[in-house]
Amino acid sequence: MKWLFAVLLVLQAHFAASYLVPLDSGAQREFGGLLRWAWPWSIGDGGFLGRIPASDEYPIVGVWLAGGAALMLVLAALAVMGWWVPFGWWRPLAVGGAILSLILMVGFFGATKLLPTALDLLVMWAAMTNRLSAPATGG
Repeated sequence: MKWLFAVLLVLQAHFAASYLVPLDSGAQREFGGLLRWAWPWSIGDGGFLGRIPASDEYPIVGVWLAGGAALMLVLAALAVMGWWVPFGWWRPLAVGGAILSLILMVGFFGATKLLPTALDLLVMWAAMTNRLSAPATGG
């Protein structure tokens, strides 16, 4: 179960970090148009946080949200696995990363943000309902 949850956290980190490298119109059509569902950010996406331009300054709020969410979600995945980050930190890191990611997805809402948004809510639900048990300690 912890491996699956760690993969989910890394996937969420990918969805957030991909904001920093949005797809252009040609890349959106790759793999029969399916790539844009795995890489939810495209040039021209916009919302109440601004618009992603083709070659100008990104909305700085989005950059901070994306970077913060990706960092927190990767650290949460490491904590879940018990690698380099204490296991007890996974819950606040996962919830914090999911909240930042959720703000980012809602701030630039579109059809390709539905899956990341749903997964953000799943991560928060899992963290708040205590679905992961602590790893066994070595004796």
